[in-house]
Amino acid sequence: MPQPTIGSLFAGIGGFDAGFENAGYRTAWQVELNPTNRAVLADRFPHATQHEDVRHCGAHNLQTVDVITAGFPCQDISIAGSRPGNQTTRGLRGERSGLFWQVIRILQETQPRWVVLENVVNLLAINDSQDFETVIRALADSGYVGFWRVLNAQYFGVPQQRRRIFLVAGHQRMPPIELLADAAPVDAIPPASQSQQWPRPADTWAANTLLANKAGSQIAMGCTTFVAHPNGWHQMAERQRTSENDGLCLGLDASNLAEAFAAGNAVVPQIAQWVAEKLIKAN
Repeated sequence: MPQPTIGSLFAGIGGFDAGFENAGYRTAWQVELNPTNRAVLADRFPHATQHEDVRHCGAHNLQTVDVITAGFPCQDISIAGSRPGNQTTRGLRGERSGLFWQVIRILQETQPRWVVLENVVNLLAINDSQDFETVIRALADSGYVGFWRVLNAQYFGVPQQRRRIFLVAGHQRMPPIELLADAAPVDAIPPASQSQQWPRPADTWAANTLLANKAGSQIAMGCTTFVAHPNGWHQMAERQRTSENDGLCLGLDASNLAEAFAAGNAVVPQIAQWVAEKLIKAN
């Protein structure tokens, strides 16, 4: 059988694409507005066609694919943008998150077999949950039905707490029921009184990642990203000495910040692969 294909809307740096290719798909095209991200995509996926603006894409310039993925913008949906006094948070009525309707238009024009959407968990609650109802209704009106789940990256081998909603729908067919099965064992959180093994490896701490908090440039004041090692005070001095002798950056310069934002917006490839492995069996 021919290799199944995906097209990626709001591709970012290719988290969806990497996961799906690890499961056996081939990326046919990607749509990404940010030029730095497009350069990353061109380097990592030279076989895929890159497009710039989702508003200029459709059946006239997008190859027919088996799956369309879309982590559409969350700026008008996320909790970070919904603080009191912030007038930019409008959900699907916002300028950025409203690009969801471009996804619906492209689905109607190209009719892929499957669609996979990703966004922040606040999509379930914003505007009294009316926006999420709108997403479900828009997909159904376009002929797509399916399931949704909130998946956390820490249960897919990624040392980070990152909960995102994933919605998988098929064109006039339901996705595999396995998508509603447990994604991985969920470990119980040990009580504070329970003894801990020391020292703990750095990669076992969910906070010890580039994007542990809301932004890679955020300085945590609550010790959320400190890794405790008994008698490890000297390591702070060694880190400073490494910076001075080897030129390693301790803070964030322009390239670090671009990397941080790109990583923060990316879909976790391990989760994308888990979804793709279920869909590829149903092709």
